[in-house]
Amino acid sequence: MKRESQSESDLPKLAAPAQRALARAGITKLEQLTRLTEAELLQLHGMGKNAINILRGALSALGLSFRKGKDGGMNKTIRKHLDNIRSEDGQLQNQAYYFLMEQTEKPVDWAYEAWDELVKGLTHKDNHVRAISAQLLANLGKSDPKGRMFKDFDKLLAVTKDEKFVTARHCLQSIWKVGLGGKNVQQLMVRGLEKRYRECVNEKNGTLIRYDIIVGLRNLYEATTSSEIKEKALELIELEKDLKYKKKYARGWKK
Repeated sequence: MKRESQSESDLPKLAAPAQRALARAGITKLEQLTRLTEAELLQLHGMGKNAINILRGALSALGLSFRKGKDGGMNKTIRKHLDNIRSEDGQLQNQAYYFLMEQTEKPVDWAYEAWDELVKGLTHKDNHVRAISAQLLANLGKSDPKGRMFKDFDKLLAVTKDEKFVTARHCLQSIWKVGLGGKNVQQLMVRGLEKRYRECVNEKNGTLIRYDIIVGLRNLYEATTSSEIKEKALELIELEKDLKYKKKYARGWKK
């Protein structure tokens, strides 16, 4: 009997959604994964960070790895736009914002090449840089198989208290996207937003902050259909004592 080569070993045991994702893609052997980048694999419905970590470990044990993206993941155009986030030319800064937000709507394989500079940008002297960095970092939550968000989420959440409310609000309206990175980081984000919802009650813009949090949870619920998110949102709405705002927050959930 011919012995199966080590590079053609069977896939490790994964959660059912990840197994189905690989089956739909026709992937049955570890060797096939070397043709894909982690970002490409994450685009498969049902594939999450835990499965990626298991697969990475299995590949490493055989001396294999996922395919690297072109130019190490980040091309010159992306690098140029990342640099332009800090440009003093408002037009270049806006172009960089729109380009990079569009690029990061799907998982990318250059997230960690930009990660540290975006985290640093959260405290930049220019509030536009802070706002753009926050929104991009939230978008990169789906491109974070190593779980870097667990270390840096509090820094992102801090931008929701920015001295410039417009910057805080830009962060509030995008931070829910962190939850697209998987169940564990989803729970981290929901806990953070719950804390923010409870503590903002006496802030000048407290009602707007609460509204943005509820809308964000609604967006995440629509993307994940997680009943836990809906239950948490409805629980938070009940904390609102002003009936007018309570009705406003609840309106989007009456479907």
